[in-house]
Amino acid sequence: MAANCVKIEGLLGMITVKLQDDNFTKWSYQFQYVLRGYDLFEFFTGESQCPPKYSVSTETGITREITVEYKEWVKKDLALLSLLIATLSDEAMDHIVGCKTSHEARDCLRERFASISVVRVNQLKSEFHTIQKGADLVDKYLLKLKGIRDQLVSVGEKITDNDLIIDAIFGLPPEFEVIKTVILARDSCISLKDF
Repeated sequence: MAANCVKIEGLLGMITVKLQDDNFTKWSYQFQYVLRGYDLFEFFTGESQCPPKYSVSTETGITREITVEYKEWVKKDLALLSLLIATLSDEAMDHIVGCKTSHEARDCLRERFASISVVRVNQLKSEFHTIQKGADLVDKYLLKLKGIRDQLVSVGEKITDNDLIIDAIFGLPPEFEVIKTVILARDSCISLKDF
């Protein structure tokens, strides 16, 4: 569906996650793919450049007449910036106050939330390697592990499906010993889907 066939404010209902301190990966994923589906994400990446504000005439040079293309682009970008703001928690909004374009706001958010400190990366790695199933259901345990992996991947850490499976296996209690042995004794890696 083309961008001009959808009212931008209608997209707000599709973005169900509000950005908070601990969910940048999930929020970013949903926000990005809703907007990509309507060919609007290029405003946030900077691929959609603002057209010239004033028209140029071969006879008189630059005129004082503001171009229609400029007005339309600014109108759409401000609507997208408003959409972005509507998906932020109060704390997240503090980081983009003063941003003039959707691209500038997205860059501020990425800089703040995606660039996790070395200390936080080390904490996540430690948690990833030491997490235990405990009283959680297996599905909940695996979702926690996947969430930690997704946070690490979002900041450039490489974690394969096999790494995830191995760490998941070692976090299981003794009653899963037979399953652990079978998986670890395989000649080939088990897929995450089969796990």
